[in-house]
Formats: sequence, C-alpha cells, structure tokens
Amino acid sequence: MPFDLSEFNWSLILMIALISATVSYVGDVLGKKIGKKRISLLRLRPRYTSTVITILTGVGVALLTLVVAVIFVRSIQIAVFGPNIMARQMRNLTNEVRTRQDELSDMTLDLVTAQSELSSLKNEKSVVEEDVAALRAQTETLKSGLAEMKEGRVIIFQGEMLAQASLEYQETGYDIDAAISAITRAAYEYLNRKIVESWRVDEAGAPRVVITDEMKAAVENMLWDATGRKAFRLTAPTNIVMGQDIEGHIGVFDSSLIYAKGEVLMKEAINGSMAHEDAANVLYTMLKQINRSAVSKGVLPDPFLGTVGNLDTLDFYDIVDKMVGLDEGVVTILAKDDIYTEGPVRVIIEVGEN
Repeated sequence: MPFDLSEFNWSLILMIALISATVSYVGDVLGKKIGKKRISLLRLRPRYTSTVITILTGVGVALLTLVVAVIFVRSIQIAVFGPNIMARQMRNLTNEVRTRQDELSDMTLDLVTAQSELSSLKNEKSVVEEDVAALRAQTETLKSGLAEMKEGRVIIFQGEMLAQASLEYQETGYDIDAAISAITRAAYEYLNRKIVESWRVDEAGAPRVVITDEMKAAVENMLWDATGRKAFRLTAPTNIVMGQDIEGHIGVFDSSLIYAKGEVLMKEAINGSMAHEDAANVLYTMLKQINRSAVSKGVLPDPFLGTVGNLDTLDFYDIVDKMVGLDEGVVTILAKDDIYTEGPVRVIIEVGEN
C-alpha cells in the first residue's frame, strides 16, 4: 500500500532522534571519561565497565524513546496498554451480557407466566359468562314461574315426584312396558287427587302424562345389561300449569332392602310430665333423626321435599297426646313394612311405660 510522506509524524520522529542522539552522546562521553579514569563498577575491569555503561545507555535510549512515544502517540498508547484494558473491558462486557441474558430469561419466564394467567383469566371469564347466562335463564324461568304461581296456574313444580315403582328382574328380563304403564297410571292418579283437593276441579282437568320414545329408549338402555331389583321415579322436568301436558322424566335406581318389616328404627325414653308443645318437639326431632339416618343408609329422599316419608297430622298429634301424662314413658318407632332404597319410610309409633 503506498504511503504519503505527509502522513508521517515528523515532529515525533525528530524528537525521538534528538533524544536518542543526546542520550547516546551523554553515554559516549561518560564511557570515555570512565575509560580514561579507569573506573571499575562491581569490581569489573575498566574496559568491561565502559561496555556496561554503553549497554545501559542503549537501554536508556530505548526506554526513553518508548516513554516519549507512549506520551505523544495515541496508537502506541493503545498498543502498549490496550490488551489489558481490552481484556478487562471484555470481562466486564461478558458479565454484562450474562446479566442481561439472565434478566431476559426472567422476563421471558414472567411473560410465559403472564400469558398463562391471561389464558386462565379468559377461561374463568368464559365460565363466569356461561354461569351468568345460566343464572339469567333461571331467573327468567323463576319469574315466569312466579307469575304463574301468582295467577294460581302452577299445579306441579319442577323436580316434583309424581310416582315411583319397583321393578323385579325376571328370567325373561325386565317388563319395562308394564312398569312404565304402572308408573304413568300412578302419576295420573296423584295429579287427579292433587287437582281435586287443591283446585276443586274435576278429574277431567288433570294434565296428561306423556312418556316420549326417547325417554323409553333411555330407560331400556340403562337396563340393557342390568340385573336385580330396580326402582323407577317419575318427576316433572319443569313447572306445569293447568291444562299443560307433562313429558315425564324417569329415573332408574338400584333398589335394595334397607329396613326389614318390624325393625326398630329408634327407641327413646321420655319424661311424660312435659308440656304438650314439648312432646310435639320431641316427636318431631325423632322423626327428623330417622329421616337423616334413612338417607345416610341409602333411602332416596323425595327430590322436591327432601323427605323419605310423611306422617298424617292427625296421627302425629294422637301420638303426642299419648306421650303427655306418662310418668316414665318410652317411644318406639318401627318399620311398618319392608323398606327399600326408593322408600317411602312408613313407620309404626308405639308409646308406653318404660
């Protein structure tokens, strides 16, 4: 590559030449004087002493030249001190890069976590929106039902049990058609009684209970590979108003013996000196305990009322009357018949002296 003479640092070159000449001259003069005086350094011969001084003078010239060059020339400063400085800067930059990489990794992890939380929040929002929509639909249904109730038109409420029946397994399988016919007739009789008692209308006003082909097919599918005793429950899928037919829903359950006929369900000593109201509370508490116990043992409660049986009001207060006035009485509650999973729990209540 061609050089332009103007690019050289002539002032530096001239300075170095002058310094070198000066140092060389001084060294030469000293060498001659020492040689003439035959001075000996470190017990060397004068001739060797002169040689040592000459060498030291050369070294001094080189060092002085380097110092001047370093002071006045930037590129030489970089060449002399640059490697260590660059190595230190490189180490600092490497540490900085590692720190930034760690920060980037943390930020990436935070971003992934934030994206996951955002996705979770979106899913929760979707679920909440679905729940809100369902609640709105239920609210509208309840409003409609309330309006119908105010008008006195609702005769059956959603989930109310219309009838139930047991179904025994035979060698030829289950007679599903007969069971559905029996439970439909029982439901129709229940509706007739309820309408006559509550609305004072004749039986012609009772709604018609319809079992759809889809419902029948679902029951047959549930009993396809089944064996043993089963129970059917027919319930209303929605509120039913006067004049509206019912598309009944049939639930199928396993049925087993829970209480045998005559089995003691509860026996409790009582203080006959208690007041009539206290006796009623004691009997009511005993019946509630039997209800809870029967449910815990597997008796299916009424889906609408949550009870497993009922006691006529007149019978209830007849028993309360027997409880009052005994010195030391005992109340024994027994199963009136064999009680299966589907219930109901019918009882005999005996009151006597302890």
